[in-house]
This record gives sequence, C-alpha cells and structure tokens, in this order.
Amino acid sequence: MIFGNPDRFAFLIDKVPEWSAGGYVNGLLYVYVNGEVFPKEHRKTTLSSDLRGLPNYAFAKLPTDERLYALNDVALFEELRKLRYPAYFGEDKEADDDYKFDIELRELSDCGYHIFAISDGQNARIIVGYWVDLENFEFMNSIKITAAEFAEIRERIREYYRKEILGV
Repeated sequence: MIFGNPDRFAFLIDKVPEWSAGGYVNGLLYVYVNGEVFPKEHRKTTLSSDLRGLPNYAFAKLPTDERLYALNDVALFEELRKLRYPAYFGEDKEADDDYKFDIELRELSDCGYHIFAISDGQNARIIVGYWVDLENFEFMNSIKITAAEFAEIRERIREYYRKEILGV
C-alpha cells in the first residue's frame, strides 16, 4: 500500500505473508522523496519492528525550527547531520546525539540511508542522506510538503500498523 504521493513524499509498505513467521510480519518498506525511491535495492524488512519504531522522534512530532528550515538543502543537511552525529561532524565531539529530526527506519539505516524531517510550523521538509562509508555522509534528496500532508501520511501509517500488523 502507498501512503502519500510517490512523486513527492510517500511510503510503500506491503506485507508478504510468505516471508512472515513466528509472530514477525515481514514485507517491503520503501520511502519516496521527489520520485526517488530509498533504498535503491530490494530488501526485506520486519514491518512489525520497523513500523513499531516509526512513531518516534520527527515522525511522532514534527520538530519546528524556523532558522534551520530557512536554510538551503545542503546547508540544512549539514546542520542536521552535525546535530545528529556530533562526534563525526559537530564542533562539540562530546555532545549527545540529537534524534529529534530523525524518521527512524531500521531497514533504511542498515543500508546507509538516513531521513530527517523539520518544520517551519506550516510546512515540512524531508531530507535524505546516505552514508557512503564511515566518514562520508552525503546529501541525497529533499522535498517540501505541507505539515498537513505529513500528518495525514503519519496517521494513515499508524492506522495501517494497528489494523494490518497488530490486528487490532
């Protein structure tokens, strides 16, 4: 099932019963940003785990920061990666990692992709970065959508998780 518009921002989530066993629901999970799909390769994910963790951080409560939001894509990505990974990219190497801008998807993280979200109060920006290796974390793509679009996608995925994954 697709949540959102794949030409802009969307999730493709599909259960595959043949891959599921022992209480785990497995299937497909992809994210579209500006028509580009992440991850690039075919991967199986444990939906019962990835979707349970999705309502954390930015997906649960879109963080608002007008100063950061106003930056261009690359500058915003640089700032968000410094906040998220200060030991690698920040000036204060002892600072704690800041997860509040994360859209946490374990399967995407496992293959090097990281998704950030931020709002100016009315709109949302989604930023995708990619870990080329342990020292190189690069900007990949971004999209601006309304905060209302973001909230609608979030609610539809929450409902899907409750009904299709938990069976409630």
